Amino acid sequence: MNKRYATQKAQPANSALGRRRNGRKVAIRPKGKRKLVREIVGGESYEYYPVGRYIVCAPEICRGRPTFKYTRIDIRHALGLLAAGRTIETVAKGYELPVEAIQEALELAAKALHQQEKSYAKAA
Repeated sequence: MNKRYATQKAQPANSALGRRRNGRKVAIRPKGKRKLVREIVGGESYEYYPVGRYIVCAPEICRGRPTFKYTRIDIRHALGLLAAGRTIETVAKGYELPVEAIQEALELAAKALHQQEKSYAKAA
């Protein structure tokens, strides 16, 4: 385990999005009490916090942003293609992912929007 990861691992379980350490953003743990999963994939260690069946937050990949499991594909890229007018099937085929993975990314985005709406409603 490298020193940088050991420092990140020591942060509290419910750290805030965009929190900075030593002047740079650190990996984000998903909210809640999710456990770090460790697997060996392709002969290398792969550690992640599961967000869903197909979406994970891996501290060492894409700075902990949500990605599709076993890939370095940020879900924001897939959502951007959908926003540009591509179909779910086209995006899934382009990234060689199951259609359910893209649907899960949409559901996650909808939940995030709903949470943001609730926080704005409380502030008003």
